[in-house]
Amino acid sequence: MAIIESYEVPEDLYYTRDHAWVRIEGNQIRIGVTDFMQKMAGEITFIRLPRAGKDLGTDKTLFTLQSGKWSGKVMVPVAGKVVDANKDLAAAPKPMNDEPYGKGWVALMEPVNMADVASQLLFGDAAIAFLKDEIKRNAQAKP
Repeated sequence: MAIIESYEVPEDLYYTRDHAWVRIEGNQIRIGVTDFMQKMAGEITFIRLPRAGKDLGTDKTLFTLQSGKWSGKVMVPVAGKVVDANKDLAAAPKPMNDEPYGKGWVALMEPVNMADVASQLLFGDAAIAFLKDEIKRNAQAKP
C-alpha cells in the first residue's frame, strides 16, 4: 500500500476522479470511498445507498453521503447493474471512516463491459499523480 502524505492508497485498486475506489472481483466490482475522501469529509453521518437490481449508466449518481461539514455524491464508475449494497452502512456509516477499503465498502456492481474499468478509471502512477494534485489543490483552497 502506498502512503501519499497521510493518505492510504492501495496499489491494486482503480480510482475515480470523485474519490471512489474500485476493486475487480471476478465479473463484479466492489466500490467504496477513498481514504482521502473520508478524511476530507470528516465523520460520515449519513449515506444513501444504491438499490440492488438497478441498471445505472456513468451519468448517474451511485450514492450520496453527508458529514457534519460536507455532503456529496459519487457517480457510477462504469455502466452496470448494482448487485448488492452494504446495508449495514445505512444505520452505522462509521466503517466508511474506520475501514474505507474494507468493511466500509458501499456497492457491488456487475459492469456491462469489464474493460471499461481499465480504460476509464485511474490506476497506478496515474492515480497517485491525481491524488497528489488533489492534495495540492485542496491545500491551496484553505485560507
